[in-house]
Amino acid sequence: MHNSQLNKAATNSSPSKIEGARGSMTHQRNLVRSISICLFMLLLIACNRSHDGTLDETFETQVVDIVTYTGLDDDNHAIFRLDGRDDDPAVNLFTNVGAPDKVKKNERLLLTYSINHRASDNSYWNIYAVGFSRVINDSIRVNANPLDTYSMRPIKLISAWRTGEFINIHGQAETTNKNRYLYMMIDRDTKYNEIVDAYLVHDLLNTPSDSIFQWREFYMSINVAALKSPNAPCHTLRLHLNDLNNPKVAYRDFHIK
Repeated sequence: MHNSQLNKAATNSSPSKIEGARGSMTHQRNLVRSISICLFMLLLIACNRSHDGTLDETFETQVVDIVTYTGLDDDNHAIFRLDGRDDDPAVNLFTNVGAPDKVKKNERLLLTYSINHRASDNSYWNIYAVGFSRVINDSIRVNANPLDTYSMRPIKLISAWRTGEFINIHGQAETTNKNRYLYMMIDRDTKYNEIVDAYLVHDLLNTPSDSIFQWREFYMSINVAALKSPNAPCHTLRLHLNDLNNPKVAYRDFHIK
């Protein structure tokens, strides 16, 4: 098993050179006809599902999920765990490949795969693992210094969701050639409240402006199990974000229990 990216192939046709007004109108009609055919084919693909919502055997798709590597089965094949959205049951993903290279047990990964078979009770899937990439793995932290001493440089949030004991974030951040900090931190003054305030700390560590490059996608998965323990009164994690995509949305709430 190795790192891999999901590549999308597209085929473009090169139209012949068309001269004059009549030729331009003909080209436009051909273009409209081509777009209509493409939309019709996409509609056929979208409808190519069985009544239970799963894809039938004539259409194969690939899925990308943040999962946990849980170890090897008796045949030394890798097993992953896909935690359900919020508190939905987890699914074990069984593969026919060996251990992922240099990955530790319980490490969170971004896995690309296709589903070969689903158990009738949905407790496990047999999958074909295409490849993986690493995500930011961490546990939620607590501030040791006043909040205003922490840098919260902006990100561009694409999505944020909870799966079991993890808050997952997909976003974009500025690229640099220097080290940085990017982690989730609880405000200790709210640690034992029903609503716990947390912040996404993004610190470029005084990186010079000429070393800051274009925006790049990132994934992170933060373990918040401490907030889900029976002794913790927290029922909502309020994550404060400096989000350029939604500057008017100061925070996002996640139901904890």
